Amino acid sequence: MNETALIEVLRSSADFSSVSERSLGELARSGTVREPVVGSEIVKQGEPSQQLWILLTGELEILIDGDSINRIDRPGDVVGQISAVSMVPATATVRIASPSTCLCVPHRTLHQLFGGYPDLAEALLRSMAKYLGAR
Repeated sequence: MNETALIEVLRSSADFSSVSERSLGELARSGTVREPVVGSEIVKQGEPSQQLWILLTGELEILIDGDSINRIDRPGDVVGQISAVSMVPATATVRIASPSTCLCVPHRTLHQLFGGYPDLAEALLRSMAKYLGAR
C-alpha cells in the first residue's frame, strides 16, 4: 500500500479526521505495513505494547481476560494506543481474526512524532479517551 492510499485510509477514520495531511503523511511514513498471521496476538493484555496498530484491511478481535468483547473491521481503527502512548500494560488482547493488513508504528517513533505534530497527538489522546469512556 503506497503512502497516498495509507493517508486515505487514515483520513477516513473518525480518529484521524481532524489531522492534517502533513501529519498523516508523517505517520504513514513512520510505520511499517504488516500482515500478521491469523490467530496471532498483536497486543497482549497485561503487557506493555511497543507498537500502535492501525487496521488497514481485515478484522481484529478484542479480548479481555480471555473473553471476546468486540471485533474491529473498519479501516483506520486504532488498537494498542493506550499502552503505546502511556507505556502502561495493555488493557486488552488484540488477535488477528481474519487475513489483515495493519500499519504498525513503534512507540518511540510515535512519541517523537508528537513533538512535531500536535494534531496527531491530540487525535490519539481523543482515541484513548473514547476507548476508556466506553469501558
